[in-house]
Amino acid sequence: MQPTLDHTARIQIPLTVQSLHAPTSTEWRDWKWQQRHAITRVEDIQRYFPGLNRDTLARIGACLQDRKITVTPYTLNLIEKDASLRPVDDDPVWRQLIPDWAMDPVAQGLDYDGESENWELPGEMVTPICQHKYDNRVILRLSNVCHAYCQFCYEALRTLEKESTKSSMRKQDWQATLNYIAGHETLDEVILSGGEPLMHSDAHLDTYLGDLRDLRPDLIIRLHTRALTFNPFRITDGLIDILARHNVTAIGLHVAHPNEITEEFISAARRLAKVCPILFANIPFLQGVNDDYATLVALCLKLYRNGIQPHYLYQFMPFSPGAPAYRTNISAALEIVSKMKRRISNIAVPEYVLPHKTGKYTVPLYLGGEQPTLVQRADGEYLHFTNWQGHACVFPE
Repeated sequence: MQPTLDHTARIQIPLTVQSLHAPTSTEWRDWKWQQRHAITRVEDIQRYFPGLNRDTLARIGACLQDRKITVTPYTLNLIEKDASLRPVDDDPVWRQLIPDWAMDPVAQGLDYDGESENWELPGEMVTPICQHKYDNRVILRLSNVCHAYCQFCYEALRTLEKESTKSSMRKQDWQATLNYIAGHETLDEVILSGGEPLMHSDAHLDTYLGDLRDLRPDLIIRLHTRALTFNPFRITDGLIDILARHNVTAIGLHVAHPNEITEEFISAARRLAKVCPILFANIPFLQGVNDDYATLVALCLKLYRNGIQPHYLYQFMPFSPGAPAYRTNISAALEIVSKMKRRISNIAVPEYVLPHKTGKYTVPLYLGGEQPTLVQRADGEYLHFTNWQGHACVFPE
């Protein structure tokens, strides 16, 4: 049975000065109400979690001097509280969204420094919002804002910085992007990302998708979102109609922990599945959130069970904030994913990748002496490998 959210049980404490009453069911399920009443200040956090001590609030406040925080009421209800009305230790949602750790030290090497790029290399930004990294596809950065802000975001220069230097969506940039796509017939796919593309209104999304379809009816259109975790009510009837009319091929859902997959999440996913042929999930591999076998298996099976294929498991990216709190060992990921490949259906096992600035790299899942060896003999070729049970095997030509 999936967890449900009893919003009436937790909205007794006002979320902001604008929300001094418990929401009605209609208000609660209105995605715009959720965004209007999202918390954005350390004072809001204290109001919702009055059991937090001064040291914790001070750490959070120090982080928020330069970076943004936004958490919707829906998402706040995913955070488990103890009897003193403070988040339970290592709550996975709290850990992702609230910078409850000391600010990054003076940047050294690959630490976050507020200016180093780790993905959007200058030569790839063919317009202020269009990134052409791989041969046959482009990423369109439709937004610099999100329903809620992951404090480990690899796009922190765009999303988390209060004074972002990244270009926001402008009419002239959109037209320049359309012109670029029209002039490059080798492009097969357009990926709508951000920030969060679903922060745009239905009307704006209808226009953008319509422009792309008018330009190239054969384009594969993919959209990436974390709305199902942070504001699943964004998946409105109007949005579903727009996605269907413009033949959006794939939706990439960003998710990190099984606690995020609620009845509301599943309901939204099922509605998307009716109009989009492909639903998949990208999973950040995070210390204290999902860096253990049991949690990652639970997440991936929950996704698979609900028709969402776990696609990528991302290693923490260099130049991203919160490295001491979030970064994990590559060896730990290899061990976990290798074990998953042997124990659960492969379709439920994500591909483990390193998001290097030049492009993603799939890490081979070889541990110890498990790397396969191709042996040439007079009578043919033989591949020596380790099977799912850990036994040495030979496959003849």
